[in-house]
Amino acid sequence: MKTKSLLGVFLLSLYLFSFTSCNDDEPKFSSSQIQQALFDMKGTYHGTVKVVYYHGDNITELGNAVVVSRDSLSFTMSLRPMADVIKDESTARLLREISEVTVTAGYDFSQMDESTINFGLRPKDVIVPGGYGAPPTVRIVFAQNFGGDAEIGQNFMMFNVSPTELWLNGEKYEDFKQLVYHFSGHYE
Repeated sequence: MKTKSLLGVFLLSLYLFSFTSCNDDEPKFSSSQIQQALFDMKGTYHGTVKVVYYHGDNITELGNAVVVSRDSLSFTMSLRPMADVIKDESTARLLREISEVTVTAGYDFSQMDESTINFGLRPKDVIVPGGYGAPPTVRIVFAQNFGGDAEIGQNFMMFNVSPTELWLNGEKYEDFKQLVYHFSGHYE
């Protein structure tokens, strides 16, 4: 009987401890910590981008990639890898003509220490306007569950950005398969 009582008290205290220690209402980082992280990551990074299918094969590797980190991240993304995997030739040709787009993403910091910053990225959809005799409007939708790391002492950053949907003139291109662009680079 004493064992059951002790086990009950132990389980109750474990439950109360876990319940009281999980408070999602409090901010994870102070505004000064966030400002310091943004300052530490600030720079123009030069590196490479590997493009792969989500949970699949490699597609290509692109050199001379440029990423700018300020209060948000700005990434010049080549549409050539997307065009190369699209079966519809007119859509592929349109993406090749556009060539590249700028993806802007906000940071969501998850962990920081003296040397490494782990972050999530919240990229905005990219819209290339069209119509009125011009090619169709293109919209690229991005996953919101990817991010990366910055190694402060090494002046290094890596992250993933993943286009999940392609829309043409308001209609979803159904044959599009999710891609992942993996950037890795340094700043001087």
